[in-house]
Amino acid sequence: MTPSNQQLFLLSIITLLVVILLWVLQYLITHYGRQTFAGFMQYGMRLKAFFLKNKLFIRLKNTYPGLFYFLSRRFQQQNFYGLSFTLLILVIGYILALFSGLVEDVVTSDSIVTIDHFVSQQMNLRREPGVVNFFILITSFGSTAISCLVVILVAALCWVIRQPYILIGLLVSTLGSSIFTQISKLLFHRVRPEDVLLFESSYSFPSGHATIAIALYGFMAYLAIRFSQNFIRQVRIFLTTLFFAGLLGLSRIVLNEHYLSDVLGGFLVGTLWLIVAISLTERLTAHGKISWRIRWSALQIYMVWLSVIFVLIAALIYAKIYQFPFLLK
Repeated sequence: MTPSNQQLFLLSIITLLVVILLWVLQYLITHYGRQTFAGFMQYGMRLKAFFLKNKLFIRLKNTYPGLFYFLSRRFQQQNFYGLSFTLLILVIGYILALFSGLVEDVVTSDSIVTIDHFVSQQMNLRREPGVVNFFILITSFGSTAISCLVVILVAALCWVIRQPYILIGLLVSTLGSSIFTQISKLLFHRVRPEDVLLFESSYSFPSGHATIAIALYGFMAYLAIRFSQNFIRQVRIFLTTLFFAGLLGLSRIVLNEHYLSDVLGGFLVGTLWLIVAISLTERLTAHGKISWRIRWSALQIYMVWLSVIFVLIAALIYAKIYQFPFLLK
């Protein structure tokens, strides 16, 4: 088996394993997700009841009433600034810590850099035109042109269904993540891998395509899940989007446009801004600015599917006309 065939075989095995893993996750979530969540909620209620009856807890509560009032407010489920805001801050802090750790590893040339170069050397699939063409199509969905087209189409659909406030979250997720990514590129000045297949003039860390895969397409998945009332469909939308985002990130590695850590950094940046955008959208929903229970007409549903087909055709044309001429031999 030639080295190129070995790399192709390894790539196929990894993709197959990911598909199997996502299928198993879908089965587990759809069959046991609700029961597991209900069990956690029941356990939480029992834990709360235990603390309320505990003498030490009662003594501390009477000794420090201000502190316990503040903490109790942080765990209230009735308002946004309670449990939702607490979890939001914790998740954002965790993602920022992961991103900071990744940045430190890249800057100090830690072990992640060794892994980056090893993976980059393995992605030598120039002699496999079918694989290259496929991933050029996939990577086109993360380009600026196609991303802008998607945002415009989503904006038009929001106007048709009379939910304009959705655009605030969409713009926060896409513009915020894009600006953050561009500033990061200018700060770190990381050079792209040597054996790139497509000409790129910007710096490498973090990957803008990986960022937009989460920030834009993740927010679209959030909208689809929010508008859907079917739990199984919601799970499938989430896992399908997860697979697509992973595939888009993988395309940057296969085409040697980015190192592995660039893609991971892009995923973290996209996730950070996606969480902020979803939180803002949920805040607007709580204030009655957005309604998710709307009656979709047949024309509106046709518009959604036509938009999906239009984006797919646009990505094909973009890959053929713009990407392939920049394919380095």
